Amino acid sequence: MTPQVQRFAPGPSAVPHAYAAAEQIFAEALRDFIGELCLLDGGVLIGWIRGERHGNIADIVSSSAELFFKESVLTYADAADVCLDWGRSMQVVLDLEFAAEPMTVFFKLVLDEVFAGVAIQRIVAEDTGAFSLEGFAHAVRQARVGHA
Repeated sequence: MTPQVQRFAPGPSAVPHAYAAAEQIFAEALRDFIGELCLLDGGVLIGWIRGERHGNIADIVSSSAELFFKESVLTYADAADVCLDWGRSMQVVLDLEFAAEPMTVFFKLVLDEVFAGVAIQRIVAEDTGAFSLEGFAHAVRQARVGHA
């Protein structure tokens, strides 16, 4: 856990256009998961982050994800931080991974007092030449529970 937290704010993304479009698709797909995760008391989550209780965080991420995504698709990446700056809303940032054929998405889930969002850090695809936004959306849909 490092004290240097990059502040995330709602609004236009500073990432490349392709990632911005992917973030929008991804955020919509994760909406139910984020809602479920936010049922956990924020004080408990902050305590786990400060105490470096990565196993507890991984369990709650897994439990929240299992309702909406296939097993082991959405996992905690053993990194989290809390930003408690005077005059600003509290912010919790969890590093997560979304692994669904044919890609893995490394992203930060940002839980703020005012908003929740995703910040894609990197997308690794098996065939980067054939990878498209449509393919991304399809892979995300296929990773949901109930899809073959």
